[in-house]
Amino acid sequence: MTRDLRQDDEQETEDLLMTNFHDVFRNPQLDRRQLASLAAAAGVAMFTTPMALRPARAAGGDLDVFEWAGYDLPEFHQAYMDQHGASPEFAMFGELEEALQKLRGGFVTDVTHPCTSSIGRWADAGVIQAVDTDRLTHWGDIFPSMREIRALHYEDTIIGVPADWGNSSILYRSDLVEPMENSYNLFLDERYAGKMAFFDSADAFAQVCGLILGVHPFTMDEKEIAEAADIMRRIHANLRFYWTDPTQIEQALAAGEIVLSYSWNGSAKNLKSQGLEVAFMDPREGILTWVCALALGTGNPGNLDLAYDFINAWTSPEAGKNLIEMYGYGHSNTMAFPLVAAEVLDSLGIADPDAMMAKGTFIEEMAPDTREAVIRAFDDVKSGI
Repeated sequence: MTRDLRQDDEQETEDLLMTNFHDVFRNPQLDRRQLASLAAAAGVAMFTTPMALRPARAAGGDLDVFEWAGYDLPEFHQAYMDQHGASPEFAMFGELEEALQKLRGGFVTDVTHPCTSSIGRWADAGVIQAVDTDRLTHWGDIFPSMREIRALHYEDTIIGVPADWGNSSILYRSDLVEPMENSYNLFLDERYAGKMAFFDSADAFAQVCGLILGVHPFTMDEKEIAEAADIMRRIHANLRFYWTDPTQIEQALAAGEIVLSYSWNGSAKNLKSQGLEVAFMDPREGILTWVCALALGTGNPGNLDLAYDFINAWTSPEAGKNLIEMYGYGHSNTMAFPLVAAEVLDSLGIADPDAMMAKGTFIEEMAPDTREAVIRAFDDVKSGI
């Protein structure tokens, strides 16, 4: 009897989530990674729905898109719907490695959405193909610095169209913290020992400690990794906890349990909207910038014309305006920013995106051996070695 009740509860939860899926993901207080965790249950249902059971689709629905949770909203592809009368067929993912393994396992799609931190691995795996930039309506309006990101250039081809971007930095309580300088060195400030948090990520470790060292954080050699680990040990001694979900630091910052943390800019937006006095640092070493791109899948006999229409809709200024206003992330199209009120851009810290990118650091993919060494060093630090 207990088992039956549990099954009923699980079915009710799944039905409720699926019924309210788009309402949940329209919530501007959620950043993409929070949306990803919410999408996990729904994603299973979407992945396991047999193609044969899908209802007949309008012409626009003949396109299959494998997308980040929360990015299937019509606001991000309205021009495609206007052209073809329907949205594409979406399947969701919540994390890049999860998505890559799904594609390696035989899942096929026309369009997908990797990030520059791993897009080379996707190309190596043969799950994405080259993009013809002559078919991109808005290619000329994409930030030049994004078009030139090394990770998007693969064997003399372009393998991804920059779409969305955001920043990683130090988020701190401006009413409780007085940085001696705008620098990642704030993590070493013993005045706030026991009141800090750090992302539980070897990548974040490499990014922050490499920049403090003054070296390129994605191409560190063995000596530099060892020096970065020494810096991380000092940071580790100042930490209250490592976090895996941004809601952990948002709640801890709001309660005063911590006063600063490695963070994404979405958390800054969320806490400011609650009236909390927080600042998202623009460090002298350069703010960290992640960029994600739309890519063409392989192995699917879908309509390539529809795929380019979808990419063109997603990278339009109007879609960019919606992304900025709804989620607080940046958009790749320079023409989206004039459509957003200046006070909104200022509150998000992206009033001058060109200047930010010029002095920032784009997050890149590490070579496999470098990544393995970084992971080992980070695990040693957390283990007290």
